[in-house]
Amino acid sequence: MQVSGTDRPETENVLAWRDRFGQATVSLQTKATILVVGLTLSVATGVSGYFLQASARLARTEQQEKMVQLASMLAKASAMPLADGDTSRLKSLAEEVIRDGPLDYVIFADADGSELIAVGSRPSGVQGLCDPAAKPAIQGTPVYHSSEESRFLCMDISYPVDLRDTPSNSADQPQRALVGYLQAGMPADAWHRSMSSTLDLVVGIGVIVIVVAIPLGFVLIRRILSPVQGVTEAMQKFSEGDWNVRSSTCRRDEIGRLAAAFNRMADQHQQAHDRVLRLNVELEKRVTERTRQLRELALREPLTGLYNRRHFSDMIDHSFAEAQRYDSELACIMLDLDDFKKVNDEYGHQTGDELLVLTATTIASQLRSADVAARFGGDEFIVLLPQTGTERASIVGRRIIEKFGDEVSERFPQLAVGMSMGIASRHSPGVDDTDSLIRAADRAMYEAKGAGTNLVYTLTTDSIPVPSAGSNLAG
Repeated sequence: MQVSGTDRPETENVLAWRDRFGQATVSLQTKATILVVGLTLSVATGVSGYFLQASARLARTEQQEKMVQLASMLAKASAMPLADGDTSRLKSLAEEVIRDGPLDYVIFADADGSELIAVGSRPSGVQGLCDPAAKPAIQGTPVYHSSEESRFLCMDISYPVDLRDTPSNSADQPQRALVGYLQAGMPADAWHRSMSSTLDLVVGIGVIVIVVAIPLGFVLIRRILSPVQGVTEAMQKFSEGDWNVRSSTCRRDEIGRLAAAFNRMADQHQQAHDRVLRLNVELEKRVTERTRQLRELALREPLTGLYNRRHFSDMIDHSFAEAQRYDSELACIMLDLDDFKKVNDEYGHQTGDELLVLTATTIASQLRSADVAARFGGDEFIVLLPQTGTERASIVGRRIIEKFGDEVSERFPQLAVGMSMGIASRHSPGVDDTDSLIRAADRAMYEAKGAGTNLVYTLTTDSIPVPSAGSNLAG
């Protein structure tokens, strides 16, 4: 599917928003804090629930036991009046118990379950004693009832009242004779108040625990994760190219070992990087030097070590153009060995090569660093002298011939070989470019060669090269 030009900015904005949203993740510290607080809250809730349940069970058990004890004591006290049918005494006993104790009402019934007297305010939800056959199921066990009038929970108990007969024979067990029933009730709001207080206490403790757990968990997690964040930031900077960064975390735990391992890795990487840089620099130097050497070898003639004819052509073109621009002198010397073919024929090409090397060494020894010497071909050599006229070039040429004669006499005394030399300059007649300059020097050299040996001729007119003074060294 192709995206039009109008839809592309909106698509790019959506992608950028996705990238920003993907990067806006919750930090590890926030997650750990939420986890610690949630765990603390779960533990506090579980402990509080268990504590409330245990407290409720204990309070209810205590209240039921208290109710059973009161019913038992009241049954014992009312056995004789109930057996005698003394309702006034039963009423007086019930009123005294209600006045001095927690009971809210007391009902007495005979053995048939018929109600004799009721004292106190009985809730409407509580039924009186009626069916004796149903009493054993709940006798002696407290039962909870909700009051529709006062809307509170009450607890009552039905308890049998029996009269013990003591037999004449002490070995026999005493006999129990059922004389009636009593039903007593008391409000259960005391238990609820106790549970409400306990609940308030537990909720208060839970709130305090949560309030304390949040900052404490944050500080604890921050203390644990701050070194991790430091190592993470160091790794992030290292991955972005800052290879000098190191972690300052110093601990004796897993985080400390992680930081130490990262520092060792960074040191090793830095050392390897520095070693690679040094090798690269050294390699670049070697390549540069080797390139220079190869270039130099490509520019030089292999036997004599002088520049070859191609490089000389480039150099003379550059020098001639520069001399024309600044109207400066530029001289060219063309020289040739006399009777060189005879040397090759009589003494061999090896001696001829040695003589060529000697000639090149002699020429190079008499030149400046700005001068250029090259092997022109065979036994011919050419020299370019920037900022030099014909007179100064003649002096250089005579020095070369003198030096060459001394070297030949010392190393090859058996050889009868000389040197002919022709000189031309940019200002010589007929010279207007590099080719005409070389031809002029070559013509002067052939004039010197035809006139004898060890001669230096300078081109002065279009057709008459003249020998330089003192150039006839052969005598």
